[in-house]
Amino acid sequence: MQWDKVKNTLIVILLAVNLFLMGSLGAKLWQDRQREQMLLDNLTRLLAHAGLTLDEDFALPRGKVLPLLSLDRSRAGEEAVAAAMLGEEVARTEQEDGAARFESRTGTLEWRADGTVRAACLLEGNMPTDERQALSRARGLLADWGLLGEEVTLAADGLRVTVTGTLAGQPVYNRSLELRFDRGCVMLSGRWSFGTPYTTVRGDGTTYAAADALLAFAAAAPEGARIRVMTAGYRLQLDGSRRLQLVPTWKINTDSGEYLVDCAKKTMVAQEN
Repeated sequence: MQWDKVKNTLIVILLAVNLFLMGSLGAKLWQDRQREQMLLDNLTRLLAHAGLTLDEDFALPRGKVLPLLSLDRSRAGEEAVAAAMLGEEVARTEQEDGAARFESRTGTLEWRADGTVRAACLLEGNMPTDERQALSRARGLLADWGLLGEEVTLAADGLRVTVTGTLAGQPVYNRSLELRFDRGCVMLSGRWSFGTPYTTVRGDGTTYAAADALLAFAAAAPEGARIRVMTAGYRLQLDGSRRLQLVPTWKINTDSGEYLVDCAKKTMVAQEN
Protein backbone atom coordinates (compact mmCIF):
# COMPACT_ATOMS: atom_id res chain seq x y z
CA MET A 1 0.00 0.00 0.00
CA GLN A 2 2.83 2.33 0.90
CA TRP A 3 4.54 1.60 -2.43
CA ASP A 4 1.40 2.53 -4.40
CA LYS A 5 1.36 5.95 -2.74
CA VAL A 6 5.04 6.51 -3.57
CA LYS A 7 4.49 5.44 -7.17
CA ASN A 8 1.52 7.78 -7.61
CA THR A 9 3.54 10.63 -6.14
CA LEU A 10 6.41 9.99 -8.57
CA ILE A 11 3.99 9.93 -11.50
CA VAL A 12 2.52 13.27 -10.46
CA ILE A 13 6.01 14.78 -10.12
CA LEU A 14 7.04 13.52 -13.56
CA LEU A 15 3.86 14.90 -15.10
CA ALA A 16 4.51 18.27 -13.48
CA VAL A 17 8.10 18.32 -14.77
CA ASN A 18 6.97 17.42 -18.28
CA LEU A 19 4.33 20.15 -18.24
CA PHE A 20 6.91 22.67 -17.05
CA LEU A 21 9.37 21.67 -19.80
CA MET A 22 6.67 21.80 -22.48
CA GLY A 23 5.60 25.23 -21.26
CA SER A 24 9.19 26.48 -21.30
CA LEU A 25 9.71 25.15 -24.82
CA GLY A 26 6.48 26.75 -26.04
CA ALA A 27 7.45 30.08 -24.49
CA LYS A 28 10.88 29.94 -26.12
CA LEU A 29 9.39 29.13 -29.53
CA TRP A 30 6.93 32.01 -29.16
CA GLN A 31 9.73 34.41 -28.17
CA ASP A 32 11.86 33.28 -31.13
CA ARG A 33 8.92 33.80 -33.45
CA GLN A 34 8.33 37.27 -32.04
CA ARG A 35 11.98 38.22 -32.50
CA GLU A 36 11.97 36.94 -36.08
CA GLN A 37 8.82 38.91 -36.89
CA MET A 38 10.26 42.05 -35.28
CA LEU A 39 13.48 41.66 -37.29
CA LEU A 40 11.50 41.19 -40.52
CA ASP A 41 9.35 44.27 -39.77
CA ASN A 42 12.44 46.38 -39.14
CA LEU A 43 14.07 45.11 -42.34
CA THR A 44 10.92 45.89 -44.31
CA ARG A 45 11.01 49.51 -43.12
CA LEU A 46 14.74 49.89 -43.80
CA LEU A 47 14.42 48.39 -47.27
CA ALA A 48 11.48 50.67 -48.03
CA HIS A 49 13.74 53.69 -47.48
CA ALA A 50 15.98 52.27 -50.22
CA GLY A 51 13.03 51.81 -52.56
CA LEU A 52 12.88 48.03 -52.13
CA THR A 53 9.98 45.78 -51.16
CA LEU A 54 9.67 42.20 -49.95
CA ASP A 55 7.39 39.73 -51.69
CA GLU A 56 4.32 38.71 -49.71
CA ASP A 57 5.63 35.12 -49.54
CA PHE A 58 9.18 36.15 -48.61
CA ALA A 59 10.60 34.28 -45.62
CA LEU A 60 13.83 35.44 -43.98
CA PRO A 61 16.23 32.45 -43.91
CA ARG A 62 17.92 31.53 -40.68
CA GLY A 63 21.64 32.20 -40.35
CA LYS A 64 23.66 29.80 -42.49
CA VAL A 65 26.85 28.12 -41.26
CA LEU A 66 29.25 27.75 -44.20
CA PRO A 67 33.03 27.21 -44.18
CA LEU A 68 35.38 28.69 -46.76
CA LEU A 69 36.44 25.78 -48.99
CA SER A 70 39.31 25.24 -51.42
CA LEU A 71 39.39 23.23 -54.61
CA ASP A 72 42.47 22.04 -56.49
CA ARG A 73 42.62 22.38 -60.26
CA SER A 74 42.54 18.96 -61.92
CA ARG A 75 44.76 18.84 -65.00
CA ALA A 76 43.91 15.16 -65.37
CA GLY A 77 40.19 15.93 -65.37
CA GLU A 78 40.64 18.62 -68.01
CA GLU A 79 42.71 16.33 -70.22
CA ALA A 80 40.17 13.51 -69.88
CA VAL A 81 37.34 15.77 -71.04
CA ALA A 82 39.44 17.07 -73.95
CA ALA A 83 40.36 13.55 -75.07
CA ALA A 84 36.75 12.34 -74.85
CA MET A 85 35.44 15.35 -76.77
CA LEU A 86 38.16 15.81 -79.41
CA GLY A 87 39.57 12.30 -79.82
CA GLU A 88 42.84 10.72 -78.77
CA GLU A 89 45.08 12.67 -81.19
CA VAL A 90 44.96 15.96 -79.34
CA ALA A 91 47.68 18.61 -79.29
CA ARG A 92 48.04 20.48 -76.01
CA THR A 93 49.44 23.98 -75.62
CA GLU A 94 50.15 25.71 -72.30
CA GLN A 95 49.47 29.45 -72.24
CA GLU A 96 51.45 31.92 -70.13
CA ASP A 97 48.41 32.69 -67.99
CA GLY A 98 47.99 29.03 -67.05
CA ALA A 99 45.31 28.21 -69.62
CA ALA A 100 45.53 24.84 -71.39
CA ARG A 101 44.44 24.69 -75.03
CA PHE A 102 43.62 21.40 -76.78
CA GLU A 103 43.25 21.03 -80.55
CA SER A 104 42.43 18.21 -82.93
CA ARG A 105 40.94 17.79 -86.39
CA THR A 106 37.44 17.79 -84.88
CA GLY A 107 37.64 20.95 -82.75
CA THR A 108 39.25 22.95 -79.95
CA LEU A 109 38.90 23.24 -76.18
CA GLU A 110 40.45 25.65 -73.68
CA TRP A 111 40.51 25.40 -69.88
CA ARG A 112 41.54 28.47 -67.88
CA ALA A 113 42.93 28.54 -64.35
CA ASP A 114 39.65 29.84 -62.89
CA GLY A 115 37.72 26.87 -64.29
CA THR A 116 36.37 28.71 -67.33
CA VAL A 117 36.02 26.45 -70.34
CA ARG A 118 35.22 27.16 -73.99
CA ALA A 119 35.07 24.50 -76.68
CA ALA A 120 33.62 23.70 -80.10
CA CYS A 121 33.71 20.41 -81.99
CA LEU A 122 32.03 18.60 -84.85
CA LEU A 123 29.07 16.45 -83.89
CA GLU A 124 28.47 13.10 -85.51
CA GLY A 125 24.96 11.95 -86.35
CA ASN A 126 21.75 13.92 -86.64
CA MET A 127 21.50 17.31 -84.96
CA PRO A 128 18.72 17.82 -82.39
CA THR A 129 15.78 19.85 -83.65
CA ASP A 130 13.81 20.52 -80.45
CA GLU A 131 14.27 20.81 -76.69
CA ARG A 132 13.58 17.15 -75.98
CA GLN A 133 16.17 15.99 -78.48
CA ALA A 134 18.68 18.62 -77.32
CA LEU A 135 18.28 17.49 -73.70
CA SER A 136 18.69 13.83 -74.61
CA ARG A 137 21.73 14.47 -76.82
CA ALA A 138 23.35 16.71 -74.20
CA ARG A 139 22.89 14.06 -71.52
CA GLY A 140 24.61 11.48 -73.71
CA LEU A 141 27.49 13.80 -74.59
CA LEU A 142 28.06 14.81 -70.97
CA ALA A 143 28.14 11.15 -69.95
CA ASP A 144 30.70 10.40 -72.71
CA TRP A 145 32.84 13.37 -71.63
CA GLY A 146 32.74 12.42 -67.94
CA LEU A 147 30.79 15.50 -66.87
CA LEU A 148 27.53 13.84 -65.88
CA GLY A 149 27.69 13.29 -62.12
CA GLU A 150 24.97 12.40 -59.61
CA GLU A 151 24.49 16.02 -58.51
CA VAL A 152 24.12 17.44 -62.04
CA THR A 153 20.89 19.00 -63.33
CA LEU A 154 20.06 19.74 -66.97
CA ALA A 155 17.59 22.29 -68.35
CA ALA A 156 16.85 23.01 -72.02
CA ASP A 157 15.88 26.25 -73.71
CA GLY A 158 15.51 25.59 -77.40
CA LEU A 159 18.78 24.07 -78.62
CA ARG A 160 20.67 25.38 -75.58
CA VAL A 161 21.13 23.11 -72.57
CA THR A 162 22.31 24.47 -69.21
CA VAL A 163 24.15 22.20 -66.78
CA THR A 164 24.34 22.99 -63.06
CA GLY A 165 25.47 21.02 -60.03
CA THR A 166 26.13 21.23 -56.31
CA LEU A 167 29.35 20.92 -54.32
CA ALA A 168 29.46 19.89 -50.67
CA GLY A 169 25.67 19.70 -50.85
CA GLN A 170 25.36 23.40 -51.65
CA PRO A 171 24.60 25.28 -54.89
CA VAL A 172 27.52 27.05 -56.60
CA TYR A 173 26.02 30.03 -58.37
CA ASN A 174 28.70 30.63 -61.01
CA ARG A 175 29.50 26.97 -61.72
CA SER A 176 27.53 25.98 -64.80
CA LEU A 177 27.97 24.88 -68.39
CA GLU A 178 26.03 25.63 -71.55
CA LEU A 179 25.84 23.31 -74.54
CA ARG A 180 24.64 24.84 -77.80
CA PHE A 181 23.91 22.88 -80.95
CA ASP A 182 24.36 24.69 -84.26
CA ARG A 183 25.25 23.72 -87.86
CA GLY A 184 26.68 20.28 -87.18
CA CYS A 185 28.69 21.45 -84.16
CA VAL A 186 28.29 21.52 -80.40
CA MET A 187 29.66 24.47 -78.44
CA LEU A 188 30.53 24.22 -74.75
CA SER A 189 31.08 27.23 -72.50
CA GLY A 190 30.91 28.15 -68.82
CA ARG A 191 32.83 27.35 -65.64
CA TRP A 192 33.36 23.95 -64.07
CA SER A 193 35.52 22.13 -61.54
CA PHE A 194 36.61 18.62 -60.62
CA GLY A 195 37.28 16.83 -57.36
CA THR A 196 36.10 17.24 -53.79
CA PRO A 197 36.39 20.61 -52.00
CA TYR A 198 38.18 20.79 -48.65
CA THR A 199 38.69 23.26 -45.83
CA THR A 200 42.11 24.63 -44.93
CA VAL A 201 41.11 26.34 -41.67
CA ARG A 202 40.03 24.97 -38.33
CA GLY A 203 36.50 25.22 -37.06
CA ASP A 204 33.08 24.30 -38.31
CA GLY A 205 32.49 27.51 -40.24
CA THR A 206 30.98 30.93 -39.70
CA THR A 207 27.31 31.81 -39.30
CA TYR A 208 26.23 34.33 -41.93
CA ALA A 209 23.08 36.36 -41.26
CA ALA A 210 20.54 36.87 -44.03
CA ALA A 211 19.60 40.28 -42.60
CA ASP A 212 23.16 41.56 -43.09
CA ALA A 213 23.08 40.43 -46.72
CA LEU A 214 19.77 42.20 -47.32
CA LEU A 215 21.07 45.48 -45.93
CA ALA A 216 24.23 45.20 -48.05
CA PHE A 217 22.04 44.49 -51.07
CA ALA A 218 19.89 47.54 -50.33
CA ALA A 219 22.92 49.82 -50.50
CA ALA A 220 23.64 48.89 -54.13
CA ALA A 221 20.43 47.40 -55.52
CA PRO A 222 18.36 49.03 -58.27
CA GLU A 223 15.53 51.09 -56.80
CA GLY A 224 12.07 49.60 -57.12
CA ALA A 225 13.18 45.97 -57.02
CA ARG A 226 10.90 43.45 -55.32
CA ILE A 227 12.76 40.74 -53.39
CA ARG A 228 11.23 37.30 -53.84
CA VAL A 229 13.58 34.80 -52.18
CA MET A 230 17.17 34.44 -51.00
CA THR A 231 19.33 31.35 -50.60
CA ALA A 232 22.82 30.64 -49.31
CA GLY A 233 25.49 28.79 -51.28
CA TYR A 234 28.91 29.29 -52.83
CA ARG A 235 30.63 30.87 -55.80
CA LEU A 236 33.92 29.86 -57.44
CA GLN A 237 36.73 32.40 -57.13
CA LEU A 238 40.44 32.37 -57.92
CA ASP A 239 42.50 33.68 -55.00
CA GLY A 240 45.87 35.48 -55.04
CA SER A 241 47.81 32.20 -55.11
CA ARG A 242 45.75 31.06 -58.14
CA ARG A 243 43.86 28.46 -56.11
CA LEU A 244 40.16 27.94 -56.58
CA GLN A 245 38.03 28.78 -53.56
CA LEU A 246 34.37 28.24 -52.77
CA VAL A 247 33.31 31.52 -51.19
CA PRO A 248 30.07 31.61 -49.08
CA THR A 249 27.55 33.73 -50.96
CA TRP A 250 23.89 34.74 -50.67
CA LYS A 251 21.81 34.78 -53.84
CA ILE A 252 18.90 37.22 -53.88
CA ASN A 253 16.18 36.75 -56.48
CA THR A 254 14.14 39.82 -57.43
CA ASP A 255 11.66 40.71 -60.14
CA SER A 256 14.50 42.46 -61.99
CA GLY A 257 17.09 39.66 -61.84
CA GLU A 258 19.42 37.68 -59.58
CA TYR A 259 22.13 39.25 -57.42
CA LEU A 260 24.97 37.84 -55.32
CA VAL A 261 26.18 39.15 -51.95
CA ASP A 262 29.47 38.02 -50.41
CA CYS A 263 28.59 36.57 -47.00
CA ALA A 264 31.80 37.57 -45.23
CA LYS A 265 32.46 40.96 -46.87
CA LYS A 266 28.74 41.91 -46.93
CA THR A 267 29.16 43.47 -50.36
CA MET A 268 27.48 42.99 -53.72
CA VAL A 269 29.38 40.76 -56.14
CA ALA A 270 30.02 42.28 -59.56
CA GLN A 271 28.20 40.56 -62.39
CA GLU A 272 30.45 38.27 -64.43
CA ASN A 273 30.63 38.55 -68.20
